[in-house]
Amino acid sequence: MGRCTVSLLGGFEVRVDGSPVAVDAWRSRRAADLVKLLALDSTHQLHREQVMDLLWPELGMEAAGANLRKAVHYARRAMGAEEAIRSMGGMLSLWGGDVEVDAQRFLGAADAALADGDEEDCGLAADMYTGEPMPADRYEAWAAEPRTRLRERYVAVLKGARRWKQVLDRDPTDEESHRELMRQYYQEGRRREAIRQFERLRDALREFMGVGPDPETIALYERILDLEGAEPPSQPSVPPF
Repeated sequence: MGRCTVSLLGGFEVRVDGSPVAVDAWRSRRAADLVKLLALDSTHQLHREQVMDLLWPELGMEAAGANLRKAVHYARRAMGAEEAIRSMGGMLSLWGGDVEVDAQRFLGAADAALADGDEEDCGLAADMYTGEPMPADRYEAWAAEPRTRLRERYVAVLKGARRWKQVLDRDPTDEESHRELMRQYYQEGRRREAIRQFERLRDALREFMGVGPDPETIALYERILDLEGAEPPSQPSVPPF
């Protein structure tokens, strides 16, 4: 049986024995969706009725079953092997579960790094997130939950790696990241930048959410203002806010 790898981050691609499956080989969109669904599962297998509910929720069992059989047929044809999609006891599996998926590698690395609380490992996990998951499927209902899970885990490892600016590139209203940058700038003696960071947060919250900063952030801002005439901390032993 050939070796299969599936890429879901930044775009969809399947490789069998190192050779990419051509885009036009997917004669049916649902054949590709079936492969994506199986790739997203940690075991790479799902019950056929679960697949039918996800891909054809508006159809009855008979019609959805017929569509699923077609999707399986076209997926096998695209990947060039009958064993690409196995069916046994009502379960469908992708290459018998023996498949490498970039999204699953990322999730595994992210979970381990977050469990250990290791800043460097969080950074390494973040680097594995090579793009938005399944960008061509952003309006597909079946893709919403896994896309959200992957995005949330990416933000979590960015925060674990203290990459606050990258978090703000994704969400300019993330108050924790603004606050951490304010602390960082002040500790580095860059008080004016800390004040400007608060102003950026205030403007973003006003524009996108119609609210103001929370009390913790305001208290930090006021402490920075109160210290504006004092010398910035120069010793690493000075406790953070």
